[in-house]
Amino acid sequence: MPTPYLIGLLREGRTPPDRRVALTPKKCVELQTTYPGVQVRVQPSPARAYSDQEYRDLGIEIAEDLTPCDFLLGVKEVPVDQLLPGKTYLFFSHTVKKQPRNRELLRAVLRLGITLIDYELLTNAAGERIVAFGRYAG
Repeated sequence: MPTPYLIGLLREGRTPPDRRVALTPKKCVELQTTYPGVQVRVQPSPARAYSDQEYRDLGIEIAEDLTPCDFLLGVKEVPVDQLLPGKTYLFFSHTVKKQPRNRELLRAVLRLGITLIDYELLTNAAGERIVAFGRYAG
């Protein structure tokens, strides 16, 4: 029996909110089908390119509380006041180049014991980025 994992799909918290999403409804189903121990929980969002109902229609759970999730996926930076201590996050943090506007985010990640996987740093053997986001989704 595979180890169960709960993946949380974050509502984008920046203002104005980003409409893009890390996983489309169909990709959530594909992930759960390919890896039977994985479940996806989606935080509700009125601004996302895909409606909450589109996720519900495919049997994906919609819930405000993502604290039980093992991994939290977003697109852009997560506001500091929305970070959950000790969690693993995946998003574009815009901190690797020491961007001044995100120094507090990096400090909070370190202070809260968060594991941050920055999409910008995921590369292949040739050093090319392997994650890119389009107009609506990754």
